[in-house]
Amino acid sequence: MTQHTDPVTLSGEPAGAVPRTVTFVGAGAIGLPMARRLAAAGFEVTAVDPSPQMRERAEGEGLFTASDLATAPMGDIIVVMVATGSQLLDAVVAATARGPLNGQTWVIGSTVGPKTAGAAAGQLAAAGAQVVDAPVLGGVPGAEQGALRILAAGSPQALDDVRAFFQPLGQVAEVGDQPGQGQAVKVVNQLCSSVHLAAAAEALSLAARLGLDPARVVPVISGSSGSSWFLEDRGPRMATPPASDEVLTRLAILAKDNALVVQEADQVGAHTPLARAAAEQYRRAAEQDLLELDDSQIIRTYLPGH
Repeated sequence: MTQHTDPVTLSGEPAGAVPRTVTFVGAGAIGLPMARRLAAAGFEVTAVDPSPQMRERAEGEGLFTASDLATAPMGDIIVVMVATGSQLLDAVVAATARGPLNGQTWVIGSTVGPKTAGAAAGQLAAAGAQVVDAPVLGGVPGAEQGALRILAAGSPQALDDVRAFFQPLGQVAEVGDQPGQGQAVKVVNQLCSSVHLAAAAEALSLAARLGLDPARVVPVISGSSGSSWFLEDRGPRMATPPASDEVLTRLAILAKDNALVVQEADQVGAHTPLARAAAEQYRRAAEQDLLELDDSQIIRTYLPGH
């Protein structure tokens, strides 16, 4: 289907002065709202996803769709927002099999780790593309609201070429000039995130065992020295569990990212005991089939009977 919008002016530049066509690989929970915002900003977007359900959702948003990169039109910008590093590398193989990628800018939005992003960037550069490593922070709410934090690393030319592209998606933090550096910053952030989520759950489970009402504890601790963003944001849903189908962010995402943190720490010999302690709770969550629930429900790994 076609997105019927007229090109708009971004950052004061005429619509025709910046790349206008986008091939968006991965129309999932974060990818689809990002693609939708780009289309609303005047970009011509093709959503690429192997899932018929995801393509149907994208078509419902007025986007062109394709099932794979072998058949999709190749835009000025190719965004990869997939779940795993192997899926990123598969996308690179599919694209390079079609021929040279001269004139294309690839944006690696997936969280795949520095080595995988660097390997993909090397293959893409050899085929003629320029690459921006740009994992995002903010999850589904950030994607829907255009409030993502984009950790961008690439050459000055590549970063200049995607400024207008990033504008509808959120704020850019330029963190380096080499692909892989954005991923490295994301790994550091996800160490904090995965530990803070587990710590918030541990604290509220302790409150319950002390005979306190966790729902009353959250506002007391919030804003104090013991608070964190995760306690303030996830704490209310830990205290009053949402319905099983009310999922803002799947627990599987932080479990995957925590595993990536531990893997990267091992590769560089970093001492990360807190990340490894949190990993035990994510392992328990997997054993208890909690990974498809809202990530606040990691608290169940601390509660009796779970």
